[in-house]
Amino acid sequence: MIRSVILLPLLLHGACAFAPSSSHPRQQYQSTKLNQMFPETAALEIVDEAANSSDPFDSYQPTDAQKTIAIKDTKIGSGYTVGEADSQLLQIKFTSKFVGGKFTANIKEFDVPSMVFKTGEQRCLPGLEEGIQGMKVGGIRAVKVPPNKGYGDSWYRGVVPPNSHLEFNVELMSIAQNPGEEFKMKLEQFGVERAIGATVCFAYLALSPLFEQQGGL
Repeated sequence: MIRSVILLPLLLHGACAFAPSSSHPRQQYQSTKLNQMFPETAALEIVDEAANSSDPFDSYQPTDAQKTIAIKDTKIGSGYTVGEADSQLLQIKFTSKFVGGKFTANIKEFDVPSMVFKTGEQRCLPGLEEGIQGMKVGGIRAVKVPPNKGYGDSWYRGVVPPNSHLEFNVELMSIAQNPGEEFKMKLEQFGVERAIGATVCFAYLALSPLFEQQGGL
């Protein structure tokens, strides 16, 4: 009886040694052997994982093969969002510089303290308008734009060479939410003093025929 009690745990322990294991030496050997037979397969898997984890902004290449924009937020805004409605009137400010090539300095002509435009009216560079989608008011974003979504294969105002890749640093200042806000934004962009001067000129032109008639009488 005592022998049975002593032998039972030993038998159970021995049986565990025959239980299947997920890390069986034979399985590991087969996996190793396959990797040795087809080393390029393992290499491709590693490359794919690295490519998938890379940042499109950091991996942006200023070459002819680059056809898509790349963005990186440096500050997340709050409130209204670009793209949550059609035909939004936006106010942005931005600077720009070349990506790659021999031109590296900021483009002074593109140091814009205020630009007002309505989305969908093609009044903004296609790549830049695409790049600010999803931004919230107060947000700051870097947008890299390839030539096919920028100024293409022609010179632009004698400043941007053909096939230039550009990087914009954009801040979304405001999004108008009603006609009153749109009017105020356009007025500020045009300039209050210029608006007053233009109003006076239009008023004079409109009233001058009446003054002439009264003078003739």
